[in-house]
Amino acid sequence: MFRDDILERYNAINNNINIIKQKYNIDYDINIIAVSKYSSIETIKEFLSLNIDLPLAESKAQSLRDRVGEINNFKDNVKWHFIGRIQSNKVKYIVKYSDLIQSVDSMDIAEIINKEANKNSKIQDILLQFNISNEEQKGGFDINNYMEVYENISKMSNISVRGLMGMAEYSDNSLVVEEEFEKLNTVYKNINLKYNNVLSILSMGMSSDYELAIKHGSNMVRIGSSFLGNS
Repeated sequence: MFRDDILERYNAINNNINIIKQKYNIDYDINIIAVSKYSSIETIKEFLSLNIDLPLAESKAQSLRDRVGEINNFKDNVKWHFIGRIQSNKVKYIVKYSDLIQSVDSMDIAEIINKEANKNSKIQDILLQFNISNEEQKGGFDINNYMEVYENISKMSNISVRGLMGMAEYSDNSLVVEEEFEKLNTVYKNINLKYNNVLSILSMGMSSDYELAIKHGSNMVRIGSSFLGNS
């Protein structure tokens, strides 16, 4: 994808988010994550040449490792998020290269991340992923156990729980999607109520549904196909 096309898409997404914020009387920032997992290295470099300060997001550990290595030779200080299913034997790469791991979905994985972060002398920022759609193919903690999950993981010495992440089901029924997003928004509010606004990130919404996610409290959207595309 060419530089001008990427800039045009970025401006369109930004303008649309501003319209959504006005529509729902939202006065806080909505952070855009540029999902690069389907994009070529050439497209990523074109995007970075625009000097738009957005994190990139990958979903495979090996891809994250390889791309960080290649991009570091092209541009400094790029932020990387990990958004895919986490395999225990790949945690070492994910912790080494991720500024934020969005997809922590089990206690076992959290413990491995904690140990690996300790080895790296690092406090690893994470989001807790909850399965708000109850679809087996999607990872995530059971939302009914949210307080226990938060309390146990927040005690880990080399982890900082920055917020929550969830994915709604892909459905034409907007009421179903909104209900799922609102579930996670309620959890986010309840944890912040009990623990004095300890969470700052609610990551919900992708290219197809980010308006509904923002409507229900999301302050971080993960945009891939309508931004950096798949080439």
